[in-house]
Amino acid sequence: MTWKIGSQNEALFNKNTKSHLIRRKHLYKKMVTCQGLLIFLFLETSYASSCPDVCTCSPSNSQPLKVDCSFRELETLPLIPNSTQELYLQHNNLESIPAGAFDYLQGLNVINLSSNPWHCDCGLWYLKNWMEDQAGGLHSSGVKCSSPPSLRQKPMSELTNELTSCSSPTKCCFDFLYIDAFLLVLVTVWFSFLIGSFMMVKKIKFIMKI
Repeated sequence: MTWKIGSQNEALFNKNTKSHLIRRKHLYKKMVTCQGLLIFLFLETSYASSCPDVCTCSPSNSQPLKVDCSFRELETLPLIPNSTQELYLQHNNLESIPAGAFDYLQGLNVINLSSNPWHCDCGLWYLKNWMEDQAGGLHSSGVKCSSPPSLRQKPMSELTNELTSCSSPTKCCFDFLYIDAFLLVLVTVWFSFLIGSFMMVKKIKFIMKI
């Protein structure tokens, strides 16, 4: 009898632990999505011209038009060239898309995001709005939720009431953006101070030698 109760308690503990880890995983991804937004936007404007290493591109020059990143087991979105017209991301392990990730793809007219384990919470708010903004001018495959269980297999386009509370995470995202901007300015000032100090020391040594 004691062994049975112990087994039940252990099973309950494992279930709660697993549920807690899943919640922490999605929360961490949401924070990373927001906190890295400034860096992501900076990188995409600076370097989004060549084919990602994990994808195949056609033509294979510095300005590819077709980018195939399907069946790569990707968990994060690679940096997509800004010249892309066709983008294939199906059959990966993507759960969300960073805010602003597709905004610079002005020539995109085909995208395939199917067969990914999309987690339909506020982390997918950007993708849903972006897809709606492209309606009529973009040929896209259907995106369906994989989690949470209550939304499994539900098309993303049908999400309405489920995402009504997503204004707070958006505010949180702007908070992280301001923090990133402040840290970037702080680092720039710090490096400028170090360079200035180094130049001043060299100047003092030169004067002393004279």
